[in-house]
Amino acid sequence: MRHDDVRDSLAEIAACAGLKAIETEKHLAPTSGFQLPPSANTAPDARMDVFCVGLWGRMQKAFIDVRVFHPGAPSYKNSPIKALYNQQEAYKKRAYGKRVLEVERGTFSPFVMSTSGGLAPESDRIVRTLAGKLAAKNALKYQEAANVIWTKLRFSLLRTCLVALRGTRQRVVTRRLDNVDINLLQL
Repeated sequence: MRHDDVRDSLAEIAACAGLKAIETEKHLAPTSGFQLPPSANTAPDARMDVFCVGLWGRMQKAFIDVRVFHPGAPSYKNSPIKALYNQQEAYKKRAYGKRVLEVERGTFSPFVMSTSGGLAPESDRIVRTLAGKLAAKNALKYQEAANVIWTKLRFSLLRTCLVALRGTRQRVVTRRLDNVDINLLQL
């Protein structure tokens, strides 16, 4: 839930940048017949957050898995932020890297973002690549395209954090029973 809005924004940005075959929550192919490391996610219902073609190369499949973490959590308080980004990226790569490379025949990139708005190194490369493609497709300056992406991602992150803090604003349907005549004797 925490990363859904960021995932959807990333997919929307990829579409605006001209990438092809964009899917969210794409199921991965079964791993039967493949030797994967023990740390790999071999679950039959494993999914990638964003799938697209053309991010890193023409007609090259790219799988992106989004992770949003809170660097202020008690378990992270003694770790420098750079180490936390690297730790989060390494975890995702251990879980999905070999599976995507060997089974799906594509590239895997973790998109790690902290609740403070920072990005891990590989996520920054994704944003820079998308900004270049967005600028080229829409006749924008690179900096303008990068600002559009950063603004969209930061607002997605803000919405995500607000929902986590205060809950959703969706209306809950309740039925008033004070004006319903319930006569148990007629049952």
